[in-house]
Amino acid sequence: MFRTKFFQAYGFWHWGEGLQTVLFTWYMTFHAGMSASEIGFYQALVLSPFLLFTVAGGALTDRIGAGRCYLWSTLGFAGVLAGYGLMDHAFGVLPWAFFAYCLLAGITSAVSNPAIDTFIPAASPRSVQANALLAATAHNVAKLAGTLTGLALPWLLALGGFGLNALLMVMSVALLSLHLRMLAAQHVGPEKGQAMRPAPVFSRLRAHYRDCAENTDILLSSAMLGLLVVPAGYILWPLLLRERFPEFGGMLALLYIFAWLGAIGVTGLAGRYAARLQWPGRLALFVWLGWAIVLALLSQVQSFWQMCLLTGVLGSVKIGKALVYGRYLYNSPSESRGVLIAMDQTAFWGLATFGTFLMGLAAEQLGVTTSILLISCLVVLFVLLLAARRNLAGIRPV
Repeated sequence: MFRTKFFQAYGFWHWGEGLQTVLFTWYMTFHAGMSASEIGFYQALVLSPFLLFTVAGGALTDRIGAGRCYLWSTLGFAGVLAGYGLMDHAFGVLPWAFFAYCLLAGITSAVSNPAIDTFIPAASPRSVQANALLAATAHNVAKLAGTLTGLALPWLLALGGFGLNALLMVMSVALLSLHLRMLAAQHVGPEKGQAMRPAPVFSRLRAHYRDCAENTDILLSSAMLGLLVVPAGYILWPLLLRERFPEFGGMLALLYIFAWLGAIGVTGLAGRYAARLQWPGRLALFVWLGWAIVLALLSQVQSFWQMCLLTGVLGSVKIGKALVYGRYLYNSPSESRGVLIAMDQTAFWGLATFGTFLMGLAAEQLGVTTSILLISCLVVLFVLLLAARRNLAGIRPV
């Protein structure tokens, strides 16, 4: 898997994303000492461009080609990271500069994300579902590498952290460029820009989701993950750590390391036995239900190491989306795949904008423990709704 230039480029991208997650959270929680509501606001701000720019980025990907779109947006992302690291080193924490950084980083990431995912269906000769599981494993391994790198933040400080993050993005661009050259040499290039259909983008999207109930429910599951599951890692985990075990504040990255180890274990196992997974949608529903139960148990944690173990179990939730994402890609017509991927990521990361902001407010007003139990109950209700619709339960491997 990691011998191909595409998966190497995919790995460096998500290595950078993994480091960015720890770096961003560490920067606000410990370097800048922000309050819970401030952390929620800035987490939401950096995700907010996914509401506005991801679909536009997906449409741009379909028009000019995924390779070109990814290369330019990711180089822009690298420039934003390096620039802010230098500014913080020179002037310290400036609210207006951090505000601008969050917006620019969010915009460039929102364009890059759907572009690189369009390569997944044909990433290897295996089935689309198997390729999606391979991509999930590569994603999780790279995120773990990024999280492990985050352990060095007390020594790298903000300048080194942002600079290293920028370098990882540049490496991804270089490797994807090599991948594109290899495909061109073999005369098997990735899909270039597709001629736009006469119907407007949103008219085509409405028609697709109306005619494809499976993709509609996969989109709804992404909305659930973005609104409720993703923000828990951004908001509830670091705040619970600060509230219960402040002496382990410098070990924040260890929580994410355990989470990624859990994710790698289950996605690697699923990838190995992909051909035997006959009902991936049903398994995804059980995974999400299990996550809600374990999250509730997190509220009763008595030690830092218990918290690490439970976050490791919580990390296995990442297999849920991977189980159904291959079907989503398979159901998406090639000429609209970029914008349909962008819609899924808008539901996932776009709603995470609201989720992180609201979860930060909830943690401040209700307390961390009450917020954990509330999120657990909401996820259970959402899973029951998806199960009642029966579209995910009927998904078969592709």
